[in-house]
This record gives sequence, structure tokens and C-alpha cells, in this order.
Amino acid sequence: MPRRLLVAVGVAAALGGAASAAADQLPILRSAQAVRHHLVLKLSVGDVRPTDLTVATRRAVNVDGAFLQKNVRALEAIQLPVAATGVVRWRSHLRLRSGTYFVQVMATDIGGGVTDCPPKQPKCNEHWSNVRRVVVRRAS
Repeated sequence: MPRRLLVAVGVAAALGGAASAAADQLPILRSAQAVRHHLVLKLSVGDVRPTDLTVATRRAVNVDGAFLQKNVRALEAIQLPVAATGVVRWRSHLRLRSGTYFVQVMATDIGGGVTDCPPKQPKCNEHWSNVRRVVVRRAS
């Protein structure tokens, strides 16, 4: 019996860690595609507010979940209506050359939780989305 309890506690702890990791993947980048060399994103917006789009040439991310700086090719601020919630469509102003890119969104926590970060964690309110691959095709 104690062994089963220990296994159950271990499974519960593992699932809790997975849920926490999933929470750091907000806002969920539902889709990303290139339309006339502009990026069109669909984002799930909730207690986090998308603020930045990052475009990279490789999928590699650092320990915070952001793209490695050496692979970043473009950054753009995301501006959404204040009342935007749920799934939101957004189009970038930047134009990309033909090629394969990886896109990711950074969002700031605006929920009812902590708004100030401790001194040793200055970016605690920043969350990185999942990464999506986008192919920008040559105009025909």
C-alpha cells in the first residue's frame, strides 16, 4: 500500500509539473502562415497579453523559452484592441523574404496574479508561446 501511495504522489507531481510547463506556453499560437509575405497569426488570448512577435531562422530556444538571439531575424510589436479575448487574428506589418522561418509570440501576464517581479527574476511576467514553422513562398 505505501508503495502505491508513493507512485500516486510521484504521478501527481509529474502531472503538476507538466501543467506548469504548459502554462508557460501561453499565449498559444494556434496558427501562423504567410500571406503576401506578411505573417498572419491566430492567438489564444486570456490572462496574458501578446506584446511581441519574434521571427527566427531556427527553432532552438533558450532556458526561458525564447529563440536564441543569434537566430532572430525580425521583431515586431503586437498591438491588439484592449477588449480582445479568445482567439484573435493578427497580421504583421513586416514583410519577409522567401524562405522558411520559425515564429513565436511573447506575452505579458495581466491576470489577477503578481504584477511585480522579484529582483533576481526581472522577466517573471513574460511568457513565450509555442513555436510554429512558416514557409514564405516566392511570388509567382
